[in-house]
Amino acid sequence: MTPPSRPQHRRVHLFALVLGLLAAGAAQAAPADNPPPPPGQPSALIADTEYTTRLFGRTPVEEAIAVTRHVYTAALAPAAPGEANDASDRPWAVTLLTPDDELAGISATELVHFPDNAPVLFVGPNGIPPETMEELRRLHPVGIARHDGVQVFAVGAAANPAVMQQLTTLGLKAEAITAADDFALADRIDEIYGHIQNPDSGVPTMMTSAAGGGAGVMDVFVGSTESPGLMLPITHWLSHMPGAAVWIDPKADHLPGPTVDALKRRMGKAIIYVMGGPQEVPEALVRQLNRYGMVARITNDDAVAFNAPPADNPIAESVAFARMWDPMGMVGWNANGAGHGFTLVNESDWQGAVGSAILSHLGFHAPLLLVSDPNRLPAPVSDYFAVVRPTFLVSPGDGPYNMVYVVGDYARISWPVQVGVNASQEMANRHDSANGSVYIAPR
Repeated sequence: MTPPSRPQHRRVHLFALVLGLLAAGAAQAAPADNPPPPPGQPSALIADTEYTTRLFGRTPVEEAIAVTRHVYTAALAPAAPGEANDASDRPWAVTLLTPDDELAGISATELVHFPDNAPVLFVGPNGIPPETMEELRRLHPVGIARHDGVQVFAVGAAANPAVMQQLTTLGLKAEAITAADDFALADRIDEIYGHIQNPDSGVPTMMTSAAGGGAGVMDVFVGSTESPGLMLPITHWLSHMPGAAVWIDPKADHLPGPTVDALKRRMGKAIIYVMGGPQEVPEALVRQLNRYGMVARITNDDAVAFNAPPADNPIAESVAFARMWDPMGMVGWNANGAGHGFTLVNESDWQGAVGSAILSHLGFHAPLLLVSDPNRLPAPVSDYFAVVRPTFLVSPGDGPYNMVYVVGDYARISWPVQVGVNASQEMANRHDSANGSVYIAPR
């Protein structure tokens, strides 16, 4: 082949230079300056695959920012026409938490759902980290129209003087949500959200008009302060549908007063879901819950398959919640086939679970699934992915497809695990699939 002339060489070199500058700009725009990945693993900029998207972060602050940057483009000016009601461009508010308060974090996911549209970001006990300050400036929440234009909820320890002063400096209207203990804080969060979502009753209600369906359904999720991991799956549900997270003390012989107050607001109409088995929430306390509504446990129990108490754990609980559907409370993802999004988080990373809850509010509306070993997908999740794997009869272009978000760095969920998840969700020919009947093409 005849080599290109010098002008062509210059064009080639110029094109390469432009690509280099664009790549450098992309690296600077990344959510975090990530360390070099382990051998054979991609940088965070190319950690996505066909059916997985990694939202990379080494810390709770970085994880939450990776999520909000993925969800909210903030492409238009805050005062642009229609921007105040463009839920996918800018949030209406932001929920601030500290990364050392798991119970407050789980309870606060109630605030993420409409009409708040308030994703989670993390701050410190003595102020807002620079990365979070930058993200607050970028997001510039437009304010909750149904709550006097509030732009920030500072929950629990996040409502410290340093944080509140910095929010004032940013020109953001903030509301502090604090209480004496975790029980009272959950009640206070529920009370505030209830008055925003359904001012008629002051209680979060599944739809607020009979015209929308589900009017009158008042769901409450009850967890043990000793087993908060079992409540992680409902963080994504509460960002998807209205409800409340409240707590019991398994060592006490009575329900906490603030938990009772939250239940009483439902006027006997609460549909109460207990997260975990009798080992986590004793039967005596469940019997007391019955005074305030209909009660059911969400566990991995199967009275037919088990002749012993089930070993409840957050991983099995996450799969059970992804698969279940209870028409009484309109609760559960009912994800038992292809065509869904999922979010994969390490169970030790509750901050990643809470910070990614917005992924169930907008976008794929993805249920949360949990892992424990960064280097191995647990059997309940692996088996579940096999059940929901997409298959086709005629053409893989027919869909539907799945997408799995992977939250955190490689120390939380390794690259080989992510690659395995991607392979497990590859569209499969039903001729060779155990998921359905063998298709025989007509002659």
